[in-house]
Amino acid sequence: MISKLTQLADPLHPLFALGIFLLAFLTGFLINKILKPGISSLPSRYETIDGLRGLLGIGVFIHHASIWHQYLQTGTWTLTSSNLFNHFGQTSVALFFMISAFLFTKKLIQARKEPFDWAYFFVSRFFRLVPMYYFSLAIIILYVLILSDWQIQRGFSEFLVSVLRLGLFEIPGETVLNGHALANLINAKITWTLRFEWLFYFSLPLLSLFILKVRPAVFYLVASIAFLLIFYKYHGLQHYHDYLSFAGGIITAFLTQHFSINSKRNQALTGLIILACLLAIPQFETADNVVCKALIFLVFLLFAGGADLFGVFRNQTLKFLGDICYSTYLLHGILLFTVFYFGFGLKNAKQLSPAEFSGIIFSLTPVLVILSYAGFRFIEKPAIRLAGNMKLKRSKSAAKNGSVLA
Repeated sequence: MISKLTQLADPLHPLFALGIFLLAFLTGFLINKILKPGISSLPSRYETIDGLRGLLGIGVFIHHASIWHQYLQTGTWTLTSSNLFNHFGQTSVALFFMISAFLFTKKLIQARKEPFDWAYFFVSRFFRLVPMYYFSLAIIILYVLILSDWQIQRGFSEFLVSVLRLGLFEIPGETVLNGHALANLINAKITWTLRFEWLFYFSLPLLSLFILKVRPAVFYLVASIAFLLIFYKYHGLQHYHDYLSFAGGIITAFLTQHFSINSKRNQALTGLIILACLLAIPQFETADNVVCKALIFLVFLLFAGGADLFGVFRNQTLKFLGDICYSTYLLHGILLFTVFYFGFGLKNAKQLSPAEFSGIIFSLTPVLVILSYAGFRFIEKPAIRLAGNMKLKRSKSAAKNGSVLA
């Protein structure tokens, strides 16, 4: 028993990660039970993917918590010595990219013979990603000003340029806000992934030329090409492995048209395959490895086809955690920074034993889930509803005028 507790207190032991997953699950269960928020209450066509999202969001939190433990000891923000904990971040991000590519390619396939509402697509993406991101960005700006003693270090114009770049998800070049060394640690350097999400969204009009029978308006094709050129200018063709993740999601959208996993026999077989892949993935040092990426792709293909890992990924609480995972993704780094920098102070936090550090992370897990639910409930959901209302008004206006959305 003492040995198990010791392992649970090791920030790089699998039991530590399991403990965090269970605490997050319990918190989500209690929120659903007590507050009855009404989200994830209906079956989804891709409910196994909804459940998968829930684990991925917590996985990224575990990943950055382990990096924070190392950072406090060494002063270096880099991957840990544990393949497993590195994959909690890298593989989770790869799967997030696959999910985005799968869902929106699927939308194009389903709308193959009809005009696709590109205006609503970009408006909905704006309201889905921007409001919560800007809320987190406001906290980051506030923290940087506090860290800088409310002094603008390199001139007000350069400060505004940095804010603008961050506001544009660093698409027009990466930046360090106010030149402060800790600025990028406040949100655990997660902005780059959102930049790649926008890259995929703006690539869709070009991709649609191979899918839709009704071509996008020239405006959207020009906007797509312009975005790609800007992205290439500032970021080149690095991170090819992330492009592979998006490609995996696109391929999955086409493959899942031809099969689905429904029978108990198929569910049992795919469950065993998924477990085997999940055991094999941490054997690779990085998710960038092509063979590792292929295993991740296989896992996602099976989930997208309806595999539920013996029913686990149809669980209501996991789907709830999936709904709030964007807030989890944006807020977990800020929460960690708040506690270790403003709460303990980096010097004092460095003196924490592994058990003390683990205890803090355990105590923060319910806090993160509650904050994520609040972010979804009060920022994300109203923004999503607003985008939906805008579409409804456009549809009514188009019907009244006898026009067709284009």
